[in-house]
Amino acid sequence: MRRRNIIIAAVVIVVLVVASRVIAGGGLGQPQEIQPQGPASGSPGSSTPRAGSQTPSPGQQPEALPFDPSQMATAPGPLVLLNPSSGTRGSAVGVSGSGFDPGETIDIYVRAPENSKPQDLGFAQADGSGSFGGVSYSIPEDAAGGTFVIIAQQHNSDKRAEAVGQVITSSPSVKLGTQVGKAGDNLAVSGKGFIPGETVNVYFNSISTEPIATIKADSSGGLGRATVKIPYGAVGDNSLIFMGEKSQSPVTTPFLMLSFYPQAGVSEYAAKGDTTLTFSGSSFGPNERVLVYLNSLDTPPVAIIQADEQGSFSGAGSFVIPFQLKGKNTFIFVGEQTQSATTAGFNVLPYTPYAEASTYGGQPGTAVTFYGQGFAREEIVRIYLGRERGSPGHEVACFMTNNQGSIIGGTATYTIPANAEAGKLNFVLVGDKSQAEATAVVEVMQATGPFQPGTSEQAQQEYVCPYDKQQDGQ
Repeated sequence: MRRRNIIIAAVVIVVLVVASRVIAGGGLGQPQEIQPQGPASGSPGSSTPRAGSQTPSPGQQPEALPFDPSQMATAPGPLVLLNPSSGTRGSAVGVSGSGFDPGETIDIYVRAPENSKPQDLGFAQADGSGSFGGVSYSIPEDAAGGTFVIIAQQHNSDKRAEAVGQVITSSPSVKLGTQVGKAGDNLAVSGKGFIPGETVNVYFNSISTEPIATIKADSSGGLGRATVKIPYGAVGDNSLIFMGEKSQSPVTTPFLMLSFYPQAGVSEYAAKGDTTLTFSGSSFGPNERVLVYLNSLDTPPVAIIQADEQGSFSGAGSFVIPFQLKGKNTFIFVGEQTQSATTAGFNVLPYTPYAEASTYGGQPGTAVTFYGQGFAREEIVRIYLGRERGSPGHEVACFMTNNQGSIIGGTATYTIPANAEAGKLNFVLVGDKSQAEATAVVEVMQATGPFQPGTSEQAQQEYVCPYDKQQDGQ
């Protein structure tokens, strides 16, 4: 009985050992594979998994890559490599090659940009294995962004290899001194990242227009502290576009255009007809023409004025107040390019002349002359008798005023007729251009003696102003 228990215990121990091995090894009868311990990930000697593949877990076989024999290179050919394959302006790119004939001369060329004519970079000597090295290509400081091609051509042979490199360019940037201003302002700008020495064109809102300025980049590709004059444009949001002629990388910066608020005035705010007025103004657009209208924009301008670089003008233009203009009036000033406008009012004053006769009284046959002032300059003044409301009267004399609008005595004479009754003669003097009137009174006295023949009443009624004859003759 005791022996039987010992046998059962031994069998149980064997079963337990086998079960433990099955659990640890993953299966009965499969020997556990011991994987070698390689270097940790990221440490020297580790391999990087292929993109898109999964790193095999311990105990798993790596995934096999698909292989197409038709795409296999059956024989090594000429090869040129760049180290590195890209670089910034001014950096050097190493050139090496293999697959050429041992000891042969290898001519090295570069096409930059890619579609340009190749340029000679020199040559290299292939070693005993047909390889070469020690050649470099310096990317020019003024190189445009894009690609370049290095060509290795065995001398006097058709063996040839090419490699494409990339020029890495930094994005240009521009900073404005201010992003708010008006047309005509000189705007300070600075920038960097352009090709050294290239011309940078500055456009306003669109590169399809003519550039408003050109700036030359310095040896580092910077713009330094250049200035750009803001052109005329719409009020509100606009933009300045900076584009290098070689780099062809546009940089757009916003700019807010402000409105103009001009002011204007006239040389006299109250004047009579035939007075010459001039104009002054400020805060218009620089060098723009200013159109001056009278009372309405629907009529042609009465003056056109050229503003200076500051948008100002003084004592400019010329407007002679016509005699037909009366009372209050308004000049309207409009900038031709900015379309900014302002007004200035003025008042046309009436003429108020004064006149008197050479005598206060006289008997029939007495010659009367006249004096006066306050009429328009160089106008005909006609003298009427019997001019009352509803009756124009009849002209008995006339004269021409001088440059100050005055009447010089003796230039107009009226002789009291023989049949004149005692009493007052009321003379009315009327200017042709000013239509201003003045009166002069002469007292007719009773005749005390025989009348001397003189100008008759009939002759006075048929009086013709000599200045009319002069004008007709002209």
